[in-house]
Amino acid sequence: MSENSKIYEPFKEKVDSQTNQQFRVIISFENLSNREKFLEDNEDLKILGKFDLIPSIYVNLTKEKINIYNESKSVKKIEEDQRLYQSILDVLEILEINDYKNSQISYTGKNVNIGIIDDGINENFSSISKNILRYYLNNKTEKINDLKNVESKITHGTLMASIISNQFKNAEDNYIGIAPDANILDFNISTINQEYYFSNILNIFDKIITENINVDILLISLNSKDSSDGKDILSLACNLLVESGIIVVCPAGNFGPEKYTIGSPGAAEKVITIGALTKDLDIANFSGRGPTLDHRIKPDICLHGSNVMLPISQNLRINVSGSSVSASIGVGFIAVMKEYDPKMKYNEIIKLIRKSSKDLNYDSEAQGFGILRITDLFKEIDLYHEKLFPYNYLAKRSLILSIEFLVVFIFIFYFVYFFNSWKI
Repeated sequence: MSENSKIYEPFKEKVDSQTNQQFRVIISFENLSNREKFLEDNEDLKILGKFDLIPSIYVNLTKEKINIYNESKSVKKIEEDQRLYQSILDVLEILEINDYKNSQISYTGKNVNIGIIDDGINENFSSISKNILRYYLNNKTEKINDLKNVESKITHGTLMASIISNQFKNAEDNYIGIAPDANILDFNISTINQEYYFSNILNIFDKIITENINVDILLISLNSKDSSDGKDILSLACNLLVESGIIVVCPAGNFGPEKYTIGSPGAAEKVITIGALTKDLDIANFSGRGPTLDHRIKPDICLHGSNVMLPISQNLRINVSGSSVSASIGVGFIAVMKEYDPKMKYNEIIKLIRKSSKDLNYDSEAQGFGILRITDLFKEIDLYHEKLFPYNYLAKRSLILSIEFLVVFIFIFYFVYFFNSWKI
């Protein structure tokens, strides 16, 4: 942002290049008093909504109006209410996390609250956890977003929830959600036209804060198309949530493979941003790359996110790919860490993740710290142990040996008894 202009620099380029276009705009203020003064001075301004986490409003404005409000002393920043895109693609293949399956980890995300900001979770599928709490912004959106009577609709949010807490513990392919016992908080922002903007997410943030909703981890599986420097209002709001104790996880987006293809909120400094890998441990072509516009390294790490087979019901498998798949897998593992230590904060988690990541020999702007090695992560917090024998097997074997020992003991006892009787 230039020294005198209050228009966010990436947005200013758009405004300067247009003539008669109307923009969705967020105007932020230093404090609530400045916002109220601005609204008093501009009573004819038709606002679409307000946010309090970062004092702001969102409106539709022409270029002329933007330039007028740029001169207001009450205004801190003017930026675009950017459109967001879901980070998933359809493909064919399977993801296997053998290190996870072949360990004796007893943590399953129990009592961890995972919020998913997406287009709603359809609980009619048997893969979906019944530990779901639903949140709507108002009665109108509840009617639009209700999925209870839409049995066959597979939403993006349904897939995210299935990856995190899939309930198929005995499926043929042995697939299990990484955190099957986590509580899922469904922050449904779907709209009739299926378009999503910064303002949709900011409304959810305000709801979390004002209603004091207990969220441990928040997955935002959407990204803006435009690259970000992490100083846009959504990124800054994410940082505030992290400072309040919520771990925020975002995908790197699907606008790769060029540099500077990570938008908001993935560019936020304190968000854990995750890129996508193929099963051959190559960075997926679609996965967003850094650096951010202010030259910071993003994504933070990469996880499998290409060609993942996901069971939705007993007879339905969905093949998915996208950086939001990677982010959801990451959320599952963070949930296990949070169950192990509920007080674990962002700084501790990101430190453990960095220590447990393996270099993939890509530039850091593409891979971050590389692939998160699950076994190394669990070893760092003393959760991982090689699978020797399953508990059920050991219990059964112990019972069998006890019975065998008892039979032998009885046999010897009676043999000695009859032998001594015969001898007498």
